[in-house]
Amino acid sequence: MNSIELYKNLPKKNCGACRQKACMPFALSVIKGDAELVECPLLSAREINQLKEGITPTDWREDLIRSLREKIVTIDLRDIPQDLGGRMHDSALIMPCLGREFEIAPDGEISTRGHITPWTKILLLHYISTHGKADLSGTWVSYSELRSGMVKASSFLRECEDPLKELFDADSVKISAALEKLGAERSAEFPTPHAWKLFLLPKMPVIILYWPAEDEFPAKVKILFDQTADRFLDVESIMFLLEGLVKNIEMLR
Repeated sequence: MNSIELYKNLPKKNCGACRQKACMPFALSVIKGDAELVECPLLSAREINQLKEGITPTDWREDLIRSLREKIVTIDLRDIPQDLGGRMHDSALIMPCLGREFEIAPDGEISTRGHITPWTKILLLHYISTHGKADLSGTWVSYSELRSGMVKASSFLRECEDPLKELFDADSVKISAALEKLGAERSAEFPTPHAWKLFLLPKMPVIILYWPAEDEFPAKVKILFDQTADRFLDVESIMFLLEGLVKNIEMLR
């Protein structure tokens, strides 16, 4: 079942109760793994079970996950913890991520309590397969200051910082609560009361800054990275991770 076929089997009421607010985007999100059928309040348990049996994922991310798992098989996970901030439990690597702990098996299979999105799997597998080495510097830089970041800076603003600004503009209280759920802590180091420090991964912290609109100054969001971020992921991957973070925040608001 693809997204069109799934849509045909939904109530098609466009009731606005789900995060996607309409049935077609909801169907697309389910097929991509960004939403679950239980999020539709108009589907019965029987209908959900029947639809689950016929869903055929078509998301390109699953191909990427399979490719990354193939890389993980070639890595000795026992070499990872001291460099990337995880720990071993038997033969599995335990890696904290956004306030939760994930278990990565030697074959790249990931497990945890609750639902795992494709975005989280890619984040963890890419972080491990890259296997960067560096101590956090404590020096915060913009995306454009990372290696090759200047080339992608306008895309990062459009795809990550501007969408997050729009979420803050709509309801900063809810977005702040969503950040807390992801493990973010308020920071007093920056000239705005809306400053958050969040560890995407043990060696991938970010600072999220939000300035509400004031007088002639428009609202603004700035995302900062530890100076060592590009040793753990390339700038394209970092952008993908922050796009996923924005989606996660939107889901939790």
